[in-house]
Order: sequence, then C-alpha cells, then structure tokens
Amino acid sequence: MKVLTSIKERLCSKKVLIVLDNVNDPLILKSLVGNQDWFGRGSRIIVTTRDKRLLASHGVINIYEARGFSDEEAFDFLRHYSLKHELSINDFMELSSEVLDYAQGLPLALEVLGSFLFSMTREEWRNQLNKLKCTPNLKIQEVLAISYDGLDDKEKNIFLDIACFFEWEDKDYVIEILDGCGFFSHSGIRALLDKSLITIYSNKLMMHDLIKEMGREIVRRQSLEEPGERSRLWFHEDIYDALKRNTASEKIEGIFLNLSHLEETLDFTAQAFSRMSKLRLLKVYNSEDTSGNFKDTSNKEKCRVNFSKDFKLCYDCLRFLYLHGYSLKSLPNDFNPKNLVELSMPYSHIQQLWKGIKVLEKLKFIDLNNSKYLIETPDFSGVTNLRRLVLEGCVSLRKVDSSLGNLKNFSFLNLKNCKMLKSLPRSTCDLKSLETLILSGCSKFKEFPENFGSLEMLMELYADEIGLTVLPSFFYFLRNLKVLSFSGCKGPPSTFWVLPSRILNPIGPILQPLSGLCSLVQLKLSDCNLTDESNLSSLGSLSSLQWLDLRRNGFVTLPSTISLLSNLEVLALENC
Repeated sequence: MKVLTSIKERLCSKKVLIVLDNVNDPLILKSLVGNQDWFGRGSRIIVTTRDKRLLASHGVINIYEARGFSDEEAFDFLRHYSLKHELSINDFMELSSEVLDYAQGLPLALEVLGSFLFSMTREEWRNQLNKLKCTPNLKIQEVLAISYDGLDDKEKNIFLDIACFFEWEDKDYVIEILDGCGFFSHSGIRALLDKSLITIYSNKLMMHDLIKEMGREIVRRQSLEEPGERSRLWFHEDIYDALKRNTASEKIEGIFLNLSHLEETLDFTAQAFSRMSKLRLLKVYNSEDTSGNFKDTSNKEKCRVNFSKDFKLCYDCLRFLYLHGYSLKSLPNDFNPKNLVELSMPYSHIQQLWKGIKVLEKLKFIDLNNSKYLIETPDFSGVTNLRRLVLEGCVSLRKVDSSLGNLKNFSFLNLKNCKMLKSLPRSTCDLKSLETLILSGCSKFKEFPENFGSLEMLMELYADEIGLTVLPSFFYFLRNLKVLSFSGCKGPPSTFWVLPSRILNPIGPILQPLSGLCSLVQLKLSDCNLTDESNLSSLGSLSSLQWLDLRRNGFVTLPSTISLLSNLEVLALENC
C-alpha cells in the first residue's frame, strides 16, 4: 500500500508518459497506474497486451487493435532485407510473393522469414518454404503460443476444436456443439476474441493461418510418430493410417475426414473405433458438397468409406456425428448417444433411422438430406429438444411421423424435393415454434392440414412447384409470415390462383386469404398461370410488402391497388 501511495504522491502533479509493455496481469495495472488522478494533466499511459479483457476490466476507454501489414506495407518491409543480398528481380518477386502469402500481413512472420530466407540460394529457400507447409517455424510458433498458454483448459479445447475443425463455420452453430461438450463456449469464444486468436466475420469463425497452424502443431506434438495417440485428427493420411492399422487410441476426441482426399476405400469397423472412448466429434464429409451443384448427385453418392455391418461407436462422449454416404439401412440397434447434439447423414442408404422410441434429449439437429431410400421419419417422441430437421431430396419419403407435432422447440423443417410426400400430419399445426417450412419441389403435395393457420410463429414458407390447386383461406391467419413463395404452382389458366373470399360468419367481412398477411415482406407467384381474371386486388392490402415477383404469368394489367404498396422496392414482371 505504501508503494501505491508513493507513486500517486510523486506523480499526481507531473505530466508523465508511461509505457507498460506486454501486460498479462490486471494486478500490474492496478499497482502501477491505478486511476487517472494518480498523474498530472496531459499525462499519457500506453499499455500493450494480448488480452483485451484486461484493458476493459481496468476501465481503459481508448483501445487500439494493432492490424497486420497490407500487401504493399509487407512488400516494402521485405525489400529492406533484400537490399543486403544480391537477388535478381525475378527471384525477389517470387520469394516475396511466397512469403507474403504465408505471413498474411503478420509482422513477426515477415521479420523471421525475411531475416534468413533472403540469404539462401534459390534451391534452399524453395526447399525451406516447402518445409514450412508441414513444419511451422519454431520461433513464430513460440511467440504465437503465448496467447494460447494464457487460456484455461476449456478455452484451450475450444481453440483447438476451431483450429482443427470449425474454422469458417457459423459461430452460433459451433456454440451449440461445443456447449454440448461442456465447454461454456459463449465465454470461451469471447476469450479467444479478446486475445485475438480468432475473428468473426459475417458470424463466421475465422483464424489467421499461422494461428491455425500453431493450434494444429500443438495437437501434432502430442504424438509426433503415432497419429492415433493425438486428441484430434483432420489430415486424411493420418486418419487412414490410424484406422487401417487399428492404432486409434482412447486419446482421440475428434476426427474430421474429407472423402474428396481419399484415393482408396477405407473400412470403418467396430474394431477400429473400439478404443475411442472419448470420441466427441466424428465427421465423414465430402468438401465437394459445397459446390452448389445439386443437380449432379452421382459423385456425392459415392463414398470411399465402407461401413461394416457391425459398425458402432462408443456413444458416451459423442456430441456430433456426421456420416456422408452411410451405407447401412439403419443405425445399430444399440444406438443410444444420450449426449448427441447433431446427427447428420447426407446421401445415406438409410431406410429407417431407428425403430421405436430413442430417448435423445440433447439432440437438436437431424440432417438426412438426399437419403433417397428413406421411406418415413422415425418416432420423435424421445427427441424432445429437436430444433431442425432436414430431409431435402429424400425422394422416397412418404410419411412424416405425427410425433413431430409434440416438439416444443422445433423451428425449421426442410422437405424440399420429397417428391412422394402428399401431406403433413395434422399435428404439424401444433408446432408453435416453427419459423421456416420448405416444401418446394414436393410435386404430389396437394393439401395443407386444416389448422395450418395456427402456426403463429411461421415466418418463411417456400412451396414452389407443389401440387396445390387452391390457395387455402387460412393463410389469412399467418400474421407473422414474412416470406411466401409459390412460384411454379401451375393450375388451370385463369381459375388457378383465383384467390377465393371467405365469410367467417354471417355478418363478418369478406376476407381474401392474403389480406391478413400484414408482416409479409416477400411474395413470389411467378409462373403460376395468373390472368386478368385472377383476383389480384387483395395484393394491395399487403402493407409491408417489399418484393413482389409476378414473372411469367398471363395477365395484361395490374390492379390499381398495387399503388397502395408504399414499401414496395422490387416488382418483377418479366414475360407477363
């Protein structure tokens, strides 16, 4: 206390400049620069730290986050090193380009690489750059690891999971998965942000390549010679080696296998996974799925993993299971991962996911897209916290189990291109949390359940090219609906999409099905055989409408009520 009093007494009337570099303990700030009244007017205190939380907790107002070099600044920085050595302009340009790409504006990396690469021959620095791709520079890694060393155990796990598996994934989605692992990921991700170990752009988790490399190197050094003794595996050759030789151990917590990198078939057997008692995350995926070409599914259906008939996992720790091209007709009878958060099996051969009731209370996401042999959904009675169900492209699906209506937190249902599906169970109308329903491409779907208008939270309905013949009158009650798309619903010319009136009671007003949609922002009725005889005047009552798509229809004139749409920004009328 005497020391603190002494600092304040000596400096309170003096104008000072104080620089505290690389502060990692809030006690240092409290002891040396406690409050502003410790120093005279005009004083400046500069604090550098790797932890933004430390500054915020001390009440620091003006925080400047150091940015990396731009390409131009980095190029000029490297030119300084080239002046000491005799390099041809071509060699300098080639080497600089490689270094800039590797360092990505990080001054430390530019300094370390520039200090020794420019002194090498062409063959030497090319060889060194190739080495860096698999063995990071130790000096750079040691400095970057200081921030990692300041994390607690759960924060370290979050960092390593992101570095190895979840870069470029949606932040909220990753939080759901990692919270299921008990990592308290809301605060953990905040800690990584404050230490500049990650950034967030458009809600996607991002990481500088050298920081990601540092995280992966930490995992690699857990066992340099035996991949099966590491906590996380992402490199296809390491995974292939561990499973082929049955050397995968109980230390493995996560495996992400990209099938597009495999050159030969890999067997997934019960024996290969038998020792992985701590496995939390398993993803067998095909990066080519993100191409967006959903018409060509032939390559996506091919899977270079052979799931043996006795294939099963240790379920106790499993939180995330993603198996592209799962080749068996159903899950094992003893499938019971009570802590599972996500189950995804795109392009699988599943006919029936499971029999009877499975109690999976923590399961929130199920994705079986393009599982073309799936005939009906399972009983959802034991999956009480399910939020999202994706069955897009399940072309044999005929029935959605009525137990779906019992799910209180269910918000998203995708049934796009389920071409055999004719209807939804009545219980669908009990989904009070449902926000998005996708039925586009369900060509045999002809009738909504009677009480569909009771879905008071429904905000988006996509029903393009379905078999509907009349616009149901209960649409009037979907007061929170913001997006409605019925493009390509072609009934008979003139009569289809005549919007029928409805008398609610003998003296009640005559209401059009669309007139009550006061929240509707986007309406798509393109290619619907609308004519001048269609009653389009009710469109004028859609006071919130911003986007109206009426392309490829047969009408010649628009109703005068269109002028009432004061918020309309886009009106599409091509080929009318």
